[in-house]
Amino acid sequence: MDFEAELEKLLAGEQEPLPRYELMEVLAEGRALLDALNKRQLDLSLQVEEIYDLAKEADARELRENLKAEGDRLQQVLVAAIGLSDMLEHFCVYAGQSGSAELEHQGRLLWQNSRILLENCGIARFGEAGQLLNPTLHTVQSAVASELPKEHIIKVLQSGYVYFGRLLRKASVVVSRGEVDSEKENMEIEREDI
Repeated sequence: MDFEAELEKLLAGEQEPLPRYELMEVLAEGRALLDALNKRQLDLSLQVEEIYDLAKEADARELRENLKAEGDRLQQVLVAAIGLSDMLEHFCVYAGQSGSAELEHQGRLLWQNSRILLENCGIARFGEAGQLLNPTLHTVQSAVASELPKEHIIKVLQSGYVYFGRLLRKASVVVSRGEVDSEKENMEIEREDI
């Protein structure tokens, strides 16, 4: 039934008004139709919300997977950067032991420049001779008699690294026991007695 057309006919006087009981039936049918439409709209709204929630969950899952993949790739890059830095460290040690002043100088320059490059990427290298041992940052490989105070680093065997404050690897170090070799002390005491 076209209600607008029927209303126009009624207003133009071309049609007789409906008796009250028929009008009540039409209104009841209209009310039932509106209720059905409202229920259908509510059902559709709930379905849209469910689809939206599923899509949001799928997007979040995809985002988590992408973030994990990026994290894995970053970890591979960090491992590669540390590996390259280790090779450079070995070369610099070799250059220092080579007896060539020029090679030693070039090794030091490479070492300093590599530190700057790493720091620009958020990777900090640490472990210096003379520093106090920090068990959270250093792994002690051995302790030897030295004139340095006890638990001070004598030699760095392998540098440590942090990435934006997160520890990647501890530095491997040799530390001082803080005592001078007892044989040397005994020899010096005996010489004084003579």
